[in-house]
Amino acid sequence: MAKITNEEWAEIVAEELPQRDEPVIQKYLQSRNALMAEELKHRSATDDGRADYTFRQALSPIAREACDIVARIRDEEKKASKTITTPTPRGLTKSWKIMQRMPKGALLRAQCDAVVDIDDLVDIAFQTPGMHISSPDGHLATADARRNASVHIRFRTNQTSEETIWRTNYKPGTWILLTKAADDFPQGGRQGFHDWLKTRCGISQAQTDVPGKHPLGPTQSGMSPGIIRGMLHYEPIWRKFLQRFMSQLVQDGIFWAELRLILPLEFYRTKSESPEPDYSHVFGVIGEEVAKFKATDPGRPFWGLRIIWSTMRGQDSRLIIEDADNCIATKIAWPQLVAGYDLAGPEDRGRPLSDLLPELFWFRKQCALDSVQIPFFFGAGNGHNDATEDNLFDSLLLGTRRIGNAHSLLKHPRLVEAIKDKRILVESCFSPIYEDERSIATRHRHHPLPVLLAQGVPCALGYDDAVGPPLDGVTLGMTHIFWTALHAWDSLGLAGLGSLAENSVRWAAFEDQAADKWLQDIRAASTGARVKANRLKQWAIEWEKFCLWIVTEYGDSGDDALESSS
Repeated sequence: MAKITNEEWAEIVAEELPQRDEPVIQKYLQSRNALMAEELKHRSATDDGRADYTFRQALSPIAREACDIVARIRDEEKKASKTITTPTPRGLTKSWKIMQRMPKGALLRAQCDAVVDIDDLVDIAFQTPGMHISSPDGHLATADARRNASVHIRFRTNQTSEETIWRTNYKPGTWILLTKAADDFPQGGRQGFHDWLKTRCGISQAQTDVPGKHPLGPTQSGMSPGIIRGMLHYEPIWRKFLQRFMSQLVQDGIFWAELRLILPLEFYRTKSESPEPDYSHVFGVIGEEVAKFKATDPGRPFWGLRIIWSTMRGQDSRLIIEDADNCIATKIAWPQLVAGYDLAGPEDRGRPLSDLLPELFWFRKQCALDSVQIPFFFGAGNGHNDATEDNLFDSLLLGTRRIGNAHSLLKHPRLVEAIKDKRILVESCFSPIYEDERSIATRHRHHPLPVLLAQGVPCALGYDDAVGPPLDGVTLGMTHIFWTALHAWDSLGLAGLGSLAENSVRWAAFEDQAADKWLQDIRAASTGARVKANRLKQWAIEWEKFCLWIVTEYGDSGDDALESSS
């Protein structure tokens, strides 16, 4: 990755990076203050037009019948189960099978770390020659050390220690062959090591079974996203991950994905112990693997994927400028792969957008100078303080094309109107891992999606949190999120889910477009003449096939909704 020298940084600060008292920033802040003031005048505004009204009105007779059938099945399942739980192969529900089959359009909001199947990743690491484990903090001989010490897993040509990492005589920072460390694990050998490593990488299944237990966040004790990235960002593992991720997308009824890659990152070529100096190779591998997968004819439509560059928002100005500069350089080298720019990390523990205005204005100016289109796709309004809510205002004024989460948007009726006027999509996110039944009901009761739709705000479904490993053989993902939404709100139904899926295609960044062309294509939808219109037509064909399948499969069935156990 290109680093900015002290001399270059001094020049950027002196001549390029706008200061907060400069006219361009002051004019922006005046607009910001005016928008916030106008918001206060419209606290009681309402809108009766549902966001999915047009889609519902245009349903074909077959689709209407399919929607009625799914509503009946859902109601029968509710009577039979009384609770929302994740189905298993021993009792797959009809509605789960229907959601698996549904064409879900595009996955627009998913962080790369969050879509990794930890079980699969660990198995691939075991199978990959040269993977080693190390702890710079010292031995992992005690339960406390195994829970909290730093752990690294990377490729190394040779093992640098014969001592086991599980004993007190281990020398800090030395590398042990991963398979050897797994076999020597003091609590159950390789399987015990596999289970322990999963708890260090993400949420364990045991944590999701404890009533009232909330999933651990990535900064909480014991969890280390760096362990995932140390394995994932080694070329042989990265290639296998991409193939399996795209295969899962197809199985899940997803035709397109925009994956958020958190930067900066260290990527290692095959058999290399030194990270790449820039991001050209990692993006080259992405391009190769997407082309390879599309050439295999996966059996269902798959249009490809692009990357949304996600810079950690908590970094200082210089590091953010360096990463933004790398983003532009990578965009020039791989224009078809870089779709947009976002800021990663918790809003309430990082810098708000208002604090990042100089860097974002610099970035936008550099994009113009280099003649590249890198639009913003910000997440905003997902915290618990005023700064995160203010991010909603700044996202709008900075020209974001979609907003992720936006859980606090409904507190700001003027913003709701502005987002509708500017045709901005809300990526409404679910966590696919739940706690006890009471927590599930509470979460659904307070989720903003139904009210956003009732207010006429265009939405699509997505997720930010870890998908987690398969539960009893059922792989979680967008099927689970669509299934949960179907059972959470009777008002949504299959028609509402269809509208959300269509929106995901309508607001997908299939190609680089200036703001005016982007809005033209969103307004034109399937009547347009560019890529987006063709993709919407393809999705509509798959939707009608899906509805016909529902009518054929379940139209004459009056049986109970739950299948008999296998």
